[in-house]
Amino acid sequence: MNKWKKHLVFSALAFILAIGVVPVMNVQASGMPDNSPPSGNPDSLLIPGNPTGKEQVIYDQVNTTTADEKRAFGGDQYSVGKFERPFDKDMNYLPYLDIIKSTMQRDDPNFIYATIQLAVPVATSENEPVLYGLELDTNSDGRSEYLLLAQKPVSTDWSVAGVNVWKSSSAELALTGNDKVIPVTGSLGFDTNLFDSGKGTDTSLAWVRLDPNKPDTVQLAFKNSLVGGMKGRFVWRPVTDGASFASTLYDLNVSFTLEQAGSPLKDSQYYPLKEVYAVDNTCRVASGYDATGYEPGLCPLPPPPEKPDKPKSNPAPRQPPPDIIG
Repeated sequence: MNKWKKHLVFSALAFILAIGVVPVMNVQASGMPDNSPPSGNPDSLLIPGNPTGKEQVIYDQVNTTTADEKRAFGGDQYSVGKFERPFDKDMNYLPYLDIIKSTMQRDDPNFIYATIQLAVPVATSENEPVLYGLELDTNSDGRSEYLLLAQKPVSTDWSVAGVNVWKSSSAELALTGNDKVIPVTGSLGFDTNLFDSGKGTDTSLAWVRLDPNKPDTVQLAFKNSLVGGMKGRFVWRPVTDGASFASTLYDLNVSFTLEQAGSPLKDSQYYPLKEVYAVDNTCRVASGYDATGYEPGLCPLPPPPEKPDKPKSNPAPRQPPPDIIG
């Protein structure tokens, strides 16, 4: 290179460095993926996949056979917070709120998956506001510490949009007295918001989507860190809400008396529904441990397997039936 050309190059570099501009260099791509962490919160990239493993299943009563009579099939036990109310205030049936069954799977190292299957495809709710969610009781005392509520999903892709996770500060307080009825979350309801559509300490705490293979089923996923990790012990149940009750009003049977709430049962003096309508839930089940049977609101436990009779020390040989003795 001629001396004058070198002088021009060095002069240009000196000028660039003097004004604080870093020259851009062209680099040939190597063809290898860039594994460096992206800017921002890397946790936001942790997205649920597809649930695997053994399903824990809760079945619920369905009201399709009694809907024309404007009444619930049964199962509404208001005093203990067990609702069978997928009807509006005029007792019109809302099948997109009526739970058929709910499942939970816990094989994933990060997420716990749950489903809520409904009496009709989710899309039949059209423009009606609907919330699908879970109650999580980590103390197994009948008072749920966490409430996950997700707005009706419209896609089979996982999304945090419209997903909230609430915590009840009063549910952590020690129980007092000898209550013979199911304890409830508390007068404050779920008063602390932990997660709102991707905003919170953990930006990927909870997700929702439509089941890719079942249009009548909502899938929910939440981090197992919320309930103590992969080996966390808790009691849970699903919930649907078409009235969009404020989280602080849960448990609804605390915020409203039965007279205020009304009843979906025609043989009740409080029929029809009034203030507590368009909601459904189920009994509770234990996850991560074998239920003792003393957990409040628990679904009936299956009978223990029968123990086989002990064989006799010298059993007599079995004789063939008389009709085949040769």
